[in-house]
Amino acid sequence: MTIKHPRPKALWKIYMGPLAMAAVVSVFPLLVPDDYSYLLDLAQLCGIYVIIVCGLTLLMGYTGQVSLGHAAFYALGAYIPAVLVNSLHWPLAAAIFTGIAGTALISFLIGGSILRLKGNHLALATLAIGIIVGEGISKFAITGGADGILGLPVIKFFGLLNTAYGKFYFIWIVVVACLVWAVQLIESPQGRSLRAIEGDESAAESVGINTFALKVKVFTASCVLAAIAGTLFAFVQSDGMLLPEEFGLMMNVQLVTMVVIGGMGSIWGSVAGGVILIALHEIINMAGMAAGAADTSRIENMIFGIMLALILILSPTGLIPGLKRATVRVGSMLGVRGARSR
Repeated sequence: MTIKHPRPKALWKIYMGPLAMAAVVSVFPLLVPDDYSYLLDLAQLCGIYVIIVCGLTLLMGYTGQVSLGHAAFYALGAYIPAVLVNSLHWPLAAAIFTGIAGTALISFLIGGSILRLKGNHLALATLAIGIIVGEGISKFAITGGADGILGLPVIKFFGLLNTAYGKFYFIWIVVVACLVWAVQLIESPQGRSLRAIEGDESAAESVGINTFALKVKVFTASCVLAAIAGTLFAFVQSDGMLLPEEFGLMMNVQLVTMVVIGGMGSIWGSVAGGVILIALHEIINMAGMAAGAADTSRIENMIFGIMLALILILSPTGLIPGLKRATVRVGSMLGVRGARSR
């Protein structure tokens, strides 16, 4: 009896999504009117969040490991190079490399310690890490405390990032590269091993998959993506200003909500989740301003919390997959009714 191995997906199918996204990204700035140039800043922030959510989707959707503290690694990717540049006067390139490499090492050590936990215990452990890092950067003097770090140098990239257009294209080039890497990983033999772990970890171990080592690798990779996003935020998008509010507890809720909206088993869903939540954030702010509210953050946190709870209850696999299933179900019902009427 011969064993049939799954055929690898055709290259054009793997790269069709990234190429389509690159086409959309290339024309987006041309469609933004001058009066709405702030949309370019929002699009930059969308790209940064998409990178984080891409890594979090790999962890939660393909290995079944819940992380409620990924904002901690986003913060490390921003604050480690910021402190090295601001306090120790390191060159920017060396500081950025050290920040990403340092986050990789920290996440590897943390992953090796906590990924033997399962379920609620793992979720609480990652939440504790997020709280520790979030509180630490808002209290220590070297990180600027609650005042943050101001006057950071900005990546110039030969002068190409002096405009909002240059920053937008730079960030989304990094986004597309991260998504291509993630898609290639999923379509590789290791990707099939990841899906096996998510399906049944004991069964995966029984066929020789080292599930713990693979989970640590994916956890580290997802944290590195978060660190890259933190670097882009600190040295490209934020114009040299780094405040601890960006990395607080509610950021973890927002990141998990983005994953859940897009579907926990879909890399392209991470793109949709990031874009939808940033758009919702802007809509809430605009509605609050129209209503005369000075601060909409608490209302926003309440809405995001309710949204996350409802999606997990009504559609545990994600909002977009749930809507797809509902659409198919409604279409099949209409088709059956149409057949009966004939």
